[in-house]
Amino acid sequence: MMLPFTTGLMQTNHFDCEMSELADRHYSRQSYGARQFMPNGSKIVLRNSQGTILFGWCFEKFRIDNQRGYNCTIFRNESPRLSSEVILEAEQFAVDRWGPGRAFTFIDPKKVKSSNPGCCFKLAGWKQTGVSKSGKIILEKYLV
Repeated sequence: MMLPFTTGLMQTNHFDCEMSELADRHYSRQSYGARQFMPNGSKIVLRNSQGTILFGWCFEKFRIDNQRGYNCTIFRNESPRLSSEVILEAEQFAVDRWGPGRAFTFIDPKKVKSSNPGCCFKLAGWKQTGVSKSGKIILEKYLV
């Protein structure tokens, strides 16, 4: 894929082969090797031109867990950029597409090596609001 030279994020799609490979290295990946790596719903898939950052938003109208808003379903950063800066940039894409609203994500503390799971989201202003039934940390932020 020929991509423009840029230091920021750009939109791609949920069948991007390079991003599928990056998604395979994320702990939440359910079907390793599958071309598609995002759930159903309205999506924004972001990457950098080097193929070392993947950020996926999904906006579903109906969820079994009753969570509402823009769900960060996957975030993988293998670039030298600070993850908190990438998150802040990705937030603007969600606001531009869907308007101001609640963003949320789940962090599995058993699957990350950090003593402060979700630290990069917290540095970007996200707050822990609970724990899911499966033990994942729920982080959220109201995007404006």
